[in-house]
Amino acid sequence: MVAQEDMKPSYDEWMYWTQVIVDRLTTVTHVYGNPPHADVFMSEREKQEKLAQTVDLMRRLHNLTDENELSMPADNADEAHAHELRLIEGLQLLYREVLDRLPLLSQDMQKLLKSPWYDDCAGKLANILFRGALDKEREGIGSGMPENGRLPTVIEGLLEREASGDGRVLRVKKPPQAPPFMRREEIARLWGKRNSAFLRSAGRVD
Repeated sequence: MVAQEDMKPSYDEWMYWTQVIVDRLTTVTHVYGNPPHADVFMSEREKQEKLAQTVDLMRRLHNLTDENELSMPADNADEAHAHELRLIEGLQLLYREVLDRLPLLSQDMQKLLKSPWYDDCAGKLANILFRGALDKEREGIGSGMPENGRLPTVIEGLLEREASGDGRVLRVKKPPQAPPFMRREEIARLWGKRNSAFLRSAGRVD
């Protein structure tokens, strides 16, 4: 039997990590827009340019997943599966862009928040950004570089599994009361609940 980590990620897993990325980028935009320390210098022009770039990346992630939800075929399983594969193809392009940008984003956030990324982060916001919400470290941006673990390692792993995985992980079974097509946030919540053990090991560097 092929282990989950050796298979292509399921649609649900892509939705889960897309939600995590959106959450982390949302924090980044807040810090660029309202840096907490007046004595840390970054020109207004630089902050606004980087804020605009991050907002644009978030917008494209939102647009891709929202468009998918609105246009998902409702009565044809084969068409719905093909639709999901097209979405995954689009997400791969955006994930590569996220992966390219994370090292600089982490550097800027360390500077603006006056916080290290590894541990002893400077406050709750920095801790969530760098180490993940509720101490889920694989959901934090860390140093922004895959070799240091956390979210960059997860993103790199998703892309590698999509490229070379043996088969695709099945989607989680929806609750009976769930609507035919759940929103990204709902899919992410369900997948995270059903895969808590897998999440504990994802993105870990021993």
